[in-house]
Amino acid sequence: MGDQALRVGDLYWTQREPNEWVLVQMCDVDEAAASATAALVDEATGSPVVGAEPFTLSTIACAVRPANPLFTADMTALRYLHEASLVKNLHDRWIADERQPYTSMSNVLIAVNPLRYLTAVDKSMYVRQSLDMSPPHPFHVAENAYRQLRSVRQNQSIVISGESGSGKTETSKIILDFLTDRSGLGSVSPSSGADNAHEHALGDRLMKTIPILESFGNAKTHRNHNSSRFGKYMRLQFSPDVIDLTSTALRLTGASIDTYLLETSRVVLPPSGERNFHVFYELLRSGDANLLNDLKLIPNPYATGAHYDDIEGWIDKYQYLNQSGCTSSPLLDDRNNFGKLVQALKYVNIDATDLFRVVAGLLHLGNVQFGEEETCEGTTAAVHPDDMAGGAVAVAAEMLGLDPTSLVNAILTKKFSRQTQGRPGMLQREASVHFKKKDTRQASYSRDTIAKVTYEQ
Repeated sequence: MGDQALRVGDLYWTQREPNEWVLVQMCDVDEAAASATAALVDEATGSPVVGAEPFTLSTIACAVRPANPLFTADMTALRYLHEASLVKNLHDRWIADERQPYTSMSNVLIAVNPLRYLTAVDKSMYVRQSLDMSPPHPFHVAENAYRQLRSVRQNQSIVISGESGSGKTETSKIILDFLTDRSGLGSVSPSSGADNAHEHALGDRLMKTIPILESFGNAKTHRNHNSSRFGKYMRLQFSPDVIDLTSTALRLTGASIDTYLLETSRVVLPPSGERNFHVFYELLRSGDANLLNDLKLIPNPYATGAHYDDIEGWIDKYQYLNQSGCTSSPLLDDRNNFGKLVQALKYVNIDATDLFRVVAGLLHLGNVQFGEEETCEGTTAAVHPDDMAGGAVAVAAEMLGLDPTSLVNAILTKKFSRQTQGRPGMLQREASVHFKKKDTRQASYSRDTIAKVTYEQ
């Protein structure tokens, strides 16, 4: 409490356990003994908990912080700033009748995932309006960045960070949606129709890439059914209005998205209770029998005369999908999302057929199993002949556009060179190339490395 004295009847936060704050009302204060008697208070009503016995606490040993009377949209306006008051303010706004997941902390926006879709907010509430009067929202952050870019003509950055499931992906989409439309909202400059059409097409093209990023870069985790397993660095380029040089308006003229730190280990071994990347399940549940037959992603795909019937129940036949014990989520519609992915690929002129062949090839590659054979090098890994002739190796190589023998050699053997030391004063001999067979553990590692590197490309 510092130098501020406790007052009987006032509400305070105190810690009865580490990291556990409880709301109490002071019943009695003994300043000489540095102790107080307090009663637990119901956070929802602000009244003492019926039947709860008052307890004594040490005002020296226990952290005691005053409670704020009201919650606020900007936490810099709180009378008392401390851990408990900030958490309480965020909680009260989140459970309000009209759920308010966004709260400001000066120029920082704090978002508490509402775990549901909210009513769309009118962008015009933030465009060319006083931001001091606008409620906290990602639109507020985006509008402020746009205004700074326009006024000082310096690059602006918006950093979106948080733990898994905090809402980073959705927040980034909201901000991207606003900025790609911003220069056309509330504009008073006489731009040509051609410029507007180009700008809207560019913004629309950028938004259309989102299903592609989510299918190939997101996965279901314990805490989030659509968790991004990579980082995104998005650039939007704005240029001055070339029609009216006296205008301060900016127009969207370029955009790019760079990805990094993709969690490639998930491709070959998803954590227990989680899924691999969405695209594998979306493809298998696409319902496109012709496509699945062409990719041999069918029940018992390596059997003679196999054909598509019903993929459900056969997904766990693929090694890269069956190790985690989780292949579906009630919050994900893989078939519907596959349709969105196909449309997005068409929109940005990416050949979906070639892309899906690679995805299918990785699933087949994961089904390549190894036995052992005795050679002059000892016990080494070997591929079953059936896998070479129409089995997992042959199908994986076909889908990936590789020669089956070359693929097997890359998995089963290690190539290295040795420089032979010549005599003093003589020319160095050329390095000799050698091959060494791998054991089953090393072969499995090589197979998985090929899968991870291929997926990342």
